[in-house]
Amino acid sequence: MPTRRRFLQSAAVGLGLVIGLRLERALAQQGPTGPDVFMPNAFVRIAPDNTVTIIAKHIEFGQGAHTGLATLLAEELDADWSQIRVEAAPADVARYNNLAWGPVQGTGGSTAIANSWEQLRRAGATARAMLVAAAAQAWQVPAGGITVDRGVLTHAASGRRATFGELAPAAARQTPPASVALKDPRDFKLIGRNAPRVDSRPKTTGAAVYTCDVHLPDMLTAVIARPPRFGATVRSFDASGARRVPGVTDVVQVPSGVAVIARGTWAAIKGRRALSIDWAEAAVESRGSEELYADYRRLAAQPGVRARWQGDPPAALAGAARVLEAVYEFPYLAHAPMEPLDCVVRIGADECEVWLGSQTPTIDQQAVAAVVGLPPAKVRIHTLLAGGSFGRHSTPYGAVAPEAASVAKPCAARGPSSSSGPARTTSAVASTGRSTSIGSVRASMQAAPSWRGNTGSWDSPS
Repeated sequence: MPTRRRFLQSAAVGLGLVIGLRLERALAQQGPTGPDVFMPNAFVRIAPDNTVTIIAKHIEFGQGAHTGLATLLAEELDADWSQIRVEAAPADVARYNNLAWGPVQGTGGSTAIANSWEQLRRAGATARAMLVAAAAQAWQVPAGGITVDRGVLTHAASGRRATFGELAPAAARQTPPASVALKDPRDFKLIGRNAPRVDSRPKTTGAAVYTCDVHLPDMLTAVIARPPRFGATVRSFDASGARRVPGVTDVVQVPSGVAVIARGTWAAIKGRRALSIDWAEAAVESRGSEELYADYRRLAAQPGVRARWQGDPPAALAGAARVLEAVYEFPYLAHAPMEPLDCVVRIGADECEVWLGSQTPTIDQQAVAAVVGLPPAKVRIHTLLAGGSFGRHSTPYGAVAPEAASVAKPCAARGPSSSSGPARTTSAVASTGRSTSIGSVRASMQAAPSWRGNTGSWDSPS
């Protein structure tokens, strides 16, 4: 039966679209490098073919971050939107850290655009200034007489004009300015206006590259049998049935369960079904949802740590025209993104490569390094598109990357790579979920006629 991706690829043939993108082509399309390529900083690359590639330090998993980041830089560069390409940044906290988090490269908390707002605009303005300087030098005209619009530099008095790509080699030889001026918001042409998302077309045609699209030579595939209850561990297991499945190459115990490694996904799944595992459940979580809620309600009734105190909330509540009180209870939730977590790991003699939708490359890099016994700098993270997240791709200990590395490590002597990813059923049961929470609030409302729906005070004790 054809998959959705295969259907999209085959259906697109009649439309004359570029389709069927695999890893080799994806890497090839990351853009040229060399002395004629203009890369004035870590966030933009302009090639002689006139393409402008934005290096995105934040992951795209459907929230539009790549389009937003590209808009910031393209605005100050005065690029034409048709020139824009976006490429995920490598794991490099020195260049690509989240300015709202400190020394961590990652995406979350609605910080992608906010922390990049000035950084990427300055990166674009710097590139623009260097292009203008290159044009002024080549044309022997004052830089102040050169205008830039939609990727073209023009000197009206002499009639000279050139594209970004034509000036890229000369701009690469310019010295970056010490400071640049940013646009007045009244002059914005892209920010605040609608532009086609940079990921819409490849996702529609099936050309977008996700982790499941990565296929390396002699790659092995692994699936993991996970504990049926939180806190359970492997006491013992019988792998004889799994080893008899054609295509299964190995069965190994890993921190999260038992991994079945095979030459293909179906063989790995069949091998996992043939496992016999005895789970130790002495430390499992035995409480059900109602028992957890009861414990949380008891905790919520106790005084909490005061985060902020401003004004006199008790007095405002006592004299309020109306007081609203509410309790909000949220259950333990599986994140259940559209794409199950998956990862590809290749371990070499002195380096390791990882392909996945990495929400926090710094954490994934450090976690994998600890597993494979290499310095973090020797672990290369290739951040790909991810099919949703809701936070599941970001955990304090790394999400799926260190788990995949723990599977790949014993295979490294026999094969160059290993792929690991839970099935939908096991990820829902064994996933790191969004925690149960209870919050209460009391708010006073102002009296008419000044009320107008405004709160006079707000007290959230839990």
